[in-house]
Amino acid sequence: MPLKSDNPEAPGSASWNGRFSITITLATAISLLVLVSVGSVLGVGVWLAGKNTLALMGQNANQGIANAVDRLEQHLRPAEDQARFIARRIEKGEIDPEDRAAFGRLLTGALAGVRQIEAVSFFDRRLVALTAARRDGDDIEVHEADLSRDPQIRRHRPMLADDPQWAAPIWRDEHGKTFFNLVHPVRRDGRPIGAVVAIVSIRELSAFVRRTGRADSGTRFILYGRDRVLAHPTMARGYPGLSVANPLPRLSDFRDPVLAAMWDGDERFDLLIELAQGTNGHGVRVGGEDYVFMYRRLHGYGPKPLMVGGYFRVADIGTEMRRMIVAIVVGISALLLAILAAVLLGRRIARPIVRFSAAAGQVRNLNIGEVGDLPGSVFRELDQQANSFNAMLRALRWFELYIPRKVVERLVKRGEIDDTMSSAREITVMFTDIAGFSTVSENLSAPEVAAVVNRHFEIVAGCIEAEDGTVDKFIGDSVMAFWGAPDAQVDAAERACRAALAIADGIRAENARRRSKGEALLGIRIGIHTGSATVGNIGSPGRVNYTIIGDTVNVGARLEQLGKTLYPEGSETAILISGATASGLGPDFDPTAAGKHRVKGRAGEVEVFRLGG
Repeated sequence: MPLKSDNPEAPGSASWNGRFSITITLATAISLLVLVSVGSVLGVGVWLAGKNTLALMGQNANQGIANAVDRLEQHLRPAEDQARFIARRIEKGEIDPEDRAAFGRLLTGALAGVRQIEAVSFFDRRLVALTAARRDGDDIEVHEADLSRDPQIRRHRPMLADDPQWAAPIWRDEHGKTFFNLVHPVRRDGRPIGAVVAIVSIRELSAFVRRTGRADSGTRFILYGRDRVLAHPTMARGYPGLSVANPLPRLSDFRDPVLAAMWDGDERFDLLIELAQGTNGHGVRVGGEDYVFMYRRLHGYGPKPLMVGGYFRVADIGTEMRRMIVAIVVGISALLLAILAAVLLGRRIARPIVRFSAAAGQVRNLNIGEVGDLPGSVFRELDQQANSFNAMLRALRWFELYIPRKVVERLVKRGEIDDTMSSAREITVMFTDIAGFSTVSENLSAPEVAAVVNRHFEIVAGCIEAEDGTVDKFIGDSVMAFWGAPDAQVDAAERACRAALAIADGIRAENARRRSKGEALLGIRIGIHTGSATVGNIGSPGRVNYTIIGDTVNVGARLEQLGKTLYPEGSETAILISGATASGLGPDFDPTAAGKHRVKGRAGEVEVFRLGG
């Protein structure tokens, strides 16, 4: 038996092994190369974009619900505080409820300072109530009424509560409204003597929900339990059909058909976004449209938990998702075209391709930066091969600019994003500038100018660092600093304002020293703003800074410049803070309103306050 077949077409013959088409072989290799290299980069890019899009949607949703819960608690807390204040004054004997005139003034004062409370009452053991209530806007009327025969009052018996608590909502025919009441029992020597009741109107609570939800793309709401609507924008002017038996609208037949379908099991679907602990959510199809509900249960506001949430139409938030889908379609189309081009080019390729194969291996391993252009060749086929590969390589290099190779490698190997990437944070930024520095420095030598600036920076930086602030950079005779990063600081606004006041004191002391030596005095302008900014390592691959960027930084800088307009020329200190910063200050600060002003680079007006003298 022969060792080889005599048939030259037999698979075991030597001639068979040399009959594979090099054109087909190289075309296939190039196609696989494009598929592996471009496909892997494209796949990781799409996966990363999808994950980031969903993460951003989840983050925004969680922040929105947390903000709604926080604002509701802040809205209702004054009712608890005022009721507790009045109850303790009675318990300590500082005020006698029997002194109707003095006690009426106390109730009027308590009501005047808290806009969200419609009335405040004191019930004695006989169920005789002295009430201060709003009438026709800002007018407050005090009246006394015997409610011992009122069936609703007798049923609730407010003074018998063990602890301060929110009662179930009740409808009052004489007012034509439903009220949400905070009951604070009053005891003396361990015995109940009455109760203070802070009364919140459901209409006012709905108006509050409407105001706070204007900036949202969806609709906010508050449910009482699962089946009653406590607050909704449409209830701000009242709601028909309410009564003693039904003080709140039923969810199932509520006027808002989307909210009414919230628990519709047949059209319900789960969400892909990750929600924070305590936040729940699901989707519901209503009238052919998909809506997303997100909500959080809030206990301690009555016998049933409140459900604070909001819903929005998926189509209204689909911009990012549509962009991602377009990117996927374009990427796949580009990949298919690249494969098609590789097949066409492969028909014109000839041997040898050792250098090409080595370079292709580097691309396959995503070492695009280490691959050099293939040199040309005197042979037409090899020259065409080099030109085609170099064109693909340049395209991949451009792609690598938008998705860094190191990030792609980590994602391919680990499947996770590097923790050092930048993120959005709530920060407070400060800008300072020496007022009239050009005039002061024009008669000084270079060393003298440097000494003045260095001394000034020593004062400013020392005050900032004393409040745990971060000095970002020195810009000429200006300083940029921020609070809230890298470590979160819940009192960032107060820290920044304390630092600003300390800087003002330091400048005054420095001017006193300069005045004693006959030197020119220096003034300072300070601008402070609080808001969201991008925080992290920002810069080029060769130079990275931990800094903040965004609109919040721009507003802080513009507030500092606005000091030129709002303070008289020659002012020693000019400190301006935004309304966002002022809202984060405690009672130790006393900012003065300076009106709303337009700042360069920002649409709309910014509420501005003066700080300090």
